[in-house]
Amino acid sequence: MEEKKSEPKVCFNLSPSSLNLFHQSPLLFYLTHIGKVPDDTQVPLCYGLSGNIVHECLEKYAKKELDMDGACMHLIEQWGKRNLHYYKDINGNTLNLTEYLSAMLNGIQIISKHDNSIPEEMIILPFKENEIMKIGLKGIIDLQATERNTNQSVIIDYKTSNGISEDKNFERQALFYNLLLHKKKNNLPSKTCFHYLKLGVHKEHKFSLKEIEEFEKELHEIADKILLYGTDIENYPAGKIDDLFNSKKQACLREIARRKKLDAQ
Repeated sequence: MEEKKSEPKVCFNLSPSSLNLFHQSPLLFYLTHIGKVPDDTQVPLCYGLSGNIVHECLEKYAKKELDMDGACMHLIEQWGKRNLHYYKDINGNTLNLTEYLSAMLNGIQIISKHDNSIPEEMIILPFKENEIMKIGLKGIIDLQATERNTNQSVIIDYKTSNGISEDKNFERQALFYNLLLHKKKNNLPSKTCFHYLKLGVHKEHKFSLKEIEEFEKELHEIADKILLYGTDIENYPAGKIDDLFNSKKQACLREIARRKKLDAQ
């Protein structure tokens, strides 16, 4: 008699974005990373595309693959190739190319004030698993470098948003990057800087080893909760699904309607 093959484990990573998504809506987290359902709702694409182009140009500059003029030309070329002249923002307008060129040049100035640059390092580490799920940790750090004026090691993250975030999302992101570097390289940067390139301002976070260890405990608690919830969609609370960038909103609404119908029976 043939042995029944066991089902492959559901594998996914906790990253800054997926962690924030879990805090926002465990249901949407499930649909995205466990159920892996297709998108069903149109969302603004221009912000992600334009941000990716700026990051790409800055990575190439930091790696010395492009000089300043080459980075500008690359941004203009990619702007056209990725149809940024077509996609509309939340106000129905196309993005301003000049604003993003200026933002990228601000990024180049920041890179030029640092040495020992490590751009866009991806760190993936194993974390927790059970018989049905395997959870890793993953992060891509925009830039690790040494600040020339102070000789301090820093993490730099570029933002192309129009406002400064005051919520917990970016603080979690900073904690996440510090944890990854601590676990992989036994190193804690002096600070983590979020540079708002379109605004010309930055926001700093500094963490002690104790704070990083506390954050790791929180990650373990969240991972344990996900392992306990398993692959049953009913276990995942709806949370906040009314988000402009929720590309799976119809799936969320169908699941919420299904639950209400069951409750009414």
